[in-house]
Amino acid sequence: MNRRGLTNSLLYQSRLMLDLSEREALPAQQEACIIGYLVVLNRALLAAVCEAAEPYGMSLSADAGITSLLDQWHEQRPDAWELKTVIAGMKQPGHWMQQLHREVTSWAQGTLTSGVKKADPNRIIMVVDDNQEPTNHYRIWLLELQQWVDEMRAQSDHS
Repeated sequence: MNRRGLTNSLLYQSRLMLDLSEREALPAQQEACIIGYLVVLNRALLAAVCEAAEPYGMSLSADAGITSLLDQWHEQRPDAWELKTVIAGMKQPGHWMQQLHREVTSWAQGTLTSGVKKADPNRIIMVVDDNQEPTNHYRIWLLELQQWVDEMRAQSDHS
């Protein structure tokens, strides 16, 4: 499968896992689907970064971590706008890339996120604290990644 196909497949699988989490009745099943979603969405981000590096003549491995991918890319082509976008996103605490990285790292280390609350058994929502309105950040992360991929492809297809 080519880079674009891998990115598309992982984005699709992420969407399926998120949709499934919203249909599950048992909290344990919802949590399993959300964890699956986070892992697959993170892999989609890694695949997208590798796809973005290809027009620059680089062949990065999607199995490497985000830090390793960015370091390899920075060594060879520090001027790439796609690289600058990802680095900027990873440095901003409120950016979806940083939030995704933090969630996946927390899960991999076996720590639970304290910001996850269940308002009803059919929906998992994220809140920063009890004084804020709950919003579902998972859907936003998926949409943001899809938009970044679309923008990156549009730029590379026309250059």
